[in-house]
Formats: sequence, C-alpha cells, structure tokens
Amino acid sequence: MIKRLFNSKFVANTGWIIGQQIVHMILSLIVGMLSARYLGPANYGVINYVSSFVTLFSSIATLGMDSVVVKELIDRPDEEGTVLGSGIFLRAVSGFLSSIAVILIVFILNPGETETVIVSVLYSICLVFRSFELLDCWFQRHLASKYTSIAKTLAYIGVSAYQVILLMSARSVEWFAFATSLDYIILALILFLFYQKQGKDKLRIDIKSGLGTLKNSYHFIISGLMVSLYGQMDKMMLKSMVDSTAVGLYSTASYICTMWIFIPTAIINSARPIIMSEKKKSEESYLYRLEQLYSGIIWISIFVSLFVSVFGAFIIHLLYGEQYSGAIDALKVLIWCETFSMIGTARGVWIVSEGKNKYVKYYLIYGVIVNAILNYTLIPVIGIVGAAIATLVTQIVTSIIAPLFYKETRIHTKYVFEAFVCKWFFLRKRRSS
Repeated sequence: MIKRLFNSKFVANTGWIIGQQIVHMILSLIVGMLSARYLGPANYGVINYVSSFVTLFSSIATLGMDSVVVKELIDRPDEEGTVLGSGIFLRAVSGFLSSIAVILIVFILNPGETETVIVSVLYSICLVFRSFELLDCWFQRHLASKYTSIAKTLAYIGVSAYQVILLMSARSVEWFAFATSLDYIILALILFLFYQKQGKDKLRIDIKSGLGTLKNSYHFIISGLMVSLYGQMDKMMLKSMVDSTAVGLYSTASYICTMWIFIPTAIINSARPIIMSEKKKSEESYLYRLEQLYSGIIWISIFVSLFVSVFGAFIIHLLYGEQYSGAIDALKVLIWCETFSMIGTARGVWIVSEGKNKYVKYYLIYGVIVNAILNYTLIPVIGIVGAAIATLVTQIVTSIIAPLFYKETRIHTKYVFEAFVCKWFFLRKRRSS
C-alpha cells in the first residue's frame, strides 16, 4: 500500500507542488527582475533589509507548528478541525504581535528614515495572514497539494498583476513593499475557501488543544528563530557595516540561489506524511525511505550548485544587468549553501518521527554563534563575499557537524553520508539479486 502510494499519489502530489512553483518562479523571475531593475540596488536593498526582520519574526509568528501539525493530523484524524482552527488562531495572535515588533525595531534602528519605517509597516502585515498557511498541512496530510498549488498560483498571478501596474505607473518603493502582504492576503482567502469545500471537519478554536500543539512545537519556534537569525544576520550586518546597496546586491544573489529550491521542498513536503506513517509499520522501510529522500535532495542540490557556479556571471548579467555585477562572486559561494540547507530541512522529518525535537535548537545556536563571528570578521574585509562564506560555513555546521555533538543524534550524520553514496540503492540491488 505504502509503496503504491509512494509511486502514484506521492508523484502526483509532488508534481502539483513543482508545477505551481514553476509558474511562481517564471512570474517571480520576470516581475522580480523588472522590479529590481526599476528600484535599483539601493531601494531594492531597503525592501530586503525590512524583509530580513519580517523573516526573523516569521518563526515566532508561525509558532513552528507545521511539522507537528502534520503529525497530529495523522495521530488525531477525528480532530482535524480543532487542530487546525486552534493553530490558526494562535498563529494570528502571534503574527499580529510580531508585526508590531518588526515596526518598532526598524523604527528604533533607523531613526529619521521614514521611508524604511513605512516599508516595514506595509511589509509586516503579511505576518498576520501567514496564519492561514497552516491549512496547507491538511492538504499535505491527504496528499492533496493540488489545491494549495492552485491557491498559490492564483495569489501570485494577482500579486504579479499588481506589481506590473506599479511598474507601469512608476510607483515608489512603499507600494512594492505591500506586494508580499497582498500575496498572503489573497492566499489566505483562497486556502480557506478550498478547505471549506474539501475538509470534512469545520475549523474550531480550542485553546487547550492549541496549547498542546504549541507545547510540542516550541522547540521548532526556537529553532526557526535561530535559522532566521543566522539567515538574516548577514543582511542586517551588511546594512549597518556597509550600506543598502550591499544588501541589494547580496539579496539578488540569495534570491537566485533559492529560485529552484521548490523542487526539493516539494519532494520533502510530499514525502513527510508517507515517511512518518511508515515509521509506525516498519523501521527498516522507514529508514530506507528516509535515505531515499536524502539522496534525492543532496544530488539535485549538487548538480544545480555546479551549474550556477559555472554560469553565475551570465545569469546575473542576463537577469539584472551590469548594475548587479557586484553580486556574482557572492552568488558562486551562496549557491552551495542550499545543499546543506535542504539537508537540514529534510532532517525535520527524522527529528519529528524520532521525537528528538529538542536537539534542533542546540544545532542552530551553534550556527548563530558561528555566523555572527564570521560575519563580524569577514564583512569588513571582503564585503558581501564574506557574508556568503559565513552563511556557507554556518550551514555546514548546523546540518552536518552539530548533530555529532550529541549521542542521541550522531547517527543522523551517518544517514546523510549513506544517502550521499546512495547506500539504499545498492542494498535494493543486493536484495533483488
């Protein structure tokens, strides 16, 4: 049954996610490229500077619930509406408070920069509406991600049309800052309507149930905060140690690096409920599927990284023009971060299945420390390339080295290396022969 599911519904579900992301990538590439060219590195840097704070608080706003909610939907199939409704309510409250925090921090750190503060207000609205993203867990659980894919596609088409209107009417940077919030507002509405039609259980708010979920997910809140901190620290430090233009160049390189990660992310999201269900039935099959997942994302990431390393300059010049040439060297370093980042993302499946949630925050604390030291040391010397090197070393530490410090998680690094050499494939051949 699981094998048949893994080969059919898994593939179809993954296909929907990848298809949606391809549409998203094409629209984002075209509209984002035109917007970046229009705004220039400085204004583009302002938006991405504010974005770094919004991303930092996203882990708090979303309460780290996603993986835990998928597991609870599997374990409590008769309480789906309560699990989802309670989670959405708590995330909406957290999102509102996080939005206020972002605005206050930007105001304090940038006295007299009214434009930057206005950008933070318009951009941070998205934190409230991200609460409805939790409905995606229900569609993941039932391998029905086509509905989420349709919702995200419609939302991004609407936002792209909005940005095109801004470009045609030559609007200021503040208008562009609202685009992300508009995206999440539209997405929240469509996801809610789809769940109303497809879900069997109405959304209900039960604070006790929500706090129970939160109790299991608080490790991921801390972990997500640590990831966001070392993931956004580079932009924050570049703004304070260099300028907004450096942030714009670095953000361009970062964006190109993440354009393709919808492929491994889609695979992970589709595989998560299947692997978690397999854990209950067969430990051997569970580990086999887990290493299959790791192998796929590792080798996809390596091939993409090699391609971008070779053609990085061409990609920058083609998409953004000569004014973004300063991003080329950082791009060639940053692209290798995604291999280790995706290993860390996939590790979440193992962490939740094994009940080892508490260790993730420790890995990421090491990451924050390493990232802060390297950014502080390297940015004054080699600018955005130094920030890129700091990010790469940090990803290696958190995904490969840190799990070795704890006896209970040391075996995970072994699974990663076995996946790298595709041990599962040779075991299958040996069994079949």
